[in-house]
Amino acid sequence: MTSARVGFIGLGAMGSRMAANLQKSGSRLTVFNRTRDKAESLLGGGATWGNTPAAVAEQAEILFTMLAHPAAVQPADGT
Repeated sequence: MTSARVGFIGLGAMGSRMAANLQKSGSRLTVFNRTRDKAESLLGGGATWGNTPAAVAEQAEILFTMLAHPAAVQPADGT
């Protein structure tokens, strides 16, 4: 069985822990956060950095978002 390609956007208090558990279970992670430093422990464990949320989504079979509030989400066309 191969591991799923999982994208994770939003690595705050809850998102970082959820992503870490997915990583421990063998998922291949691509991650994004507004501040890259919050991703460092995941990157050190083998996750891949996505330069944008869209880049993460393009790499993922399964996509998680863990964002603080609705204003953190905007349409892909920027409107």
